[in-house]
Amino acid sequence: MRKLYLRDHATDLHGTTIIRDEQGQSCYLLAGKWGLHHDVLSLYAIDGQLLAEVKQLSLGLLPKFGLYQNRQRVGIVGKSFGFVRQVVYIRGLNWIIVGSPLGNRYRVFGGGKLIFALKPVRFSGSYCHELRVTNRQDEPLAILIASVLDHWSRTGQIDTEKVQFRNRSLAGNCGMGYRLK
Repeated sequence: MRKLYLRDHATDLHGTTIIRDEQGQSCYLLAGKWGLHHDVLSLYAIDGQLLAEVKQLSLGLLPKFGLYQNRQRVGIVGKSFGFVRQVVYIRGLNWIIVGSPLGNRYRVFGGGKLIFALKPVRFSGSYCHELRVTNRQDEPLAILIASVLDHWSRTGQIDTEKVQFRNRSLAGNCGMGYRLK
């Protein structure tokens, strides 16, 4: 299982984000923007080869994004309602995303097996996301899906100061015991 680290693409002033491995080596380049209908994020290999893209297909409360490899659409991911726990189905790939928008921790399964897991960590002195991918050929789509999940968590961000956990032992993994202040 390989670990990749990606910074928050929205806060990068250069419009591109470099995805690094555990040794800090550059592996991929993520370029593009969010926000408007048909906006695109493109993932490139370090040598400049286009590997995959995610295109915003719709706007609104429950936006949809198309996942593309070799210029062919391979899947569609759409936001679902979920406050503490969220389950999202990726059509075309037959993958299921299970996770917590509050903790920004997700696991993605396909065919009963873990495809990748995503969690926030500190890496090289800054906040980023750790992406643990089971198979290398799934890395491009995993990076793009992680970018979509990060985008959703920021746009619908909940003020954690207003959330009070009933059971403090569950506060770290965003368990079901919560209430709004």
